[in-house]
Amino acid sequence: MPILVTDFDGTFTRRDFFDLVLERHDPPGARALWDRFLAGQLTPLEGIAGVLGSLRTDEAGVEALLAAMDPPPGAAAAARALQAAGWEIVIASAGCRWYIERILADLDLSFVIHANPGWFAPDRGVVMEADPRSPYHDPALGIDKCAVVRAALARDAMVAFAGDSPLTDGPAARLVPPGLRFATGPLARAFAADGTAHRSFATWPDIAGFLLDHA
Repeated sequence: MPILVTDFDGTFTRRDFFDLVLERHDPPGARALWDRFLAGQLTPLEGIAGVLGSLRTDEAGVEALLAAMDPPPGAAAAARALQAAGWEIVIASAGCRWYIERILADLDLSFVIHANPGWFAPDRGVVMEADPRSPYHDPALGIDKCAVVRAALARDAMVAFAGDSPLTDGPAARLVPPGLRFATGPLARAFAADGTAHRSFATWPDIAGFLLDHA
């Protein structure tokens, strides 16, 4: 069975949850914490978990953030068409399983998910922690996407990867053939700058459309 390993925030959805937390709520200290991550003083897990944990809102507020992540029109139909054609879809995310499951449930989609566990509480924000029991655990990233891709390649020769982050997605993307290496946003710009062959995409349904037509 061919496998599509895909990032979630900014790849399957059009917005990142932690970006929306900063943009819409701007919690005290969160931007300084994120700047420390960008300066290399914090790991991606520490940076993302810190921003998520800084959120202070109620259930209605967090629901508004989930809606604003904005899965593109046609994403659910595209995913179902890809699954009907025999593709397995695997989410590999440095973000939190809690909001990924919420969004996929709203779309009535079922994917394999490798992401950091967590939960929401109004007085604690989205609490995200790594799971050392995961076979793909990484102490800095939470989830080792390269390990997810290697496991997929061990099961099937045809593995595609899609992502948007040079840091958390770039190394995993390079493990698959250029024709099955999908990039958007910062990752697409980084690949274009260093000459790494890839397929750019605007929204996630573009990936499904290409795989259905060509793979």
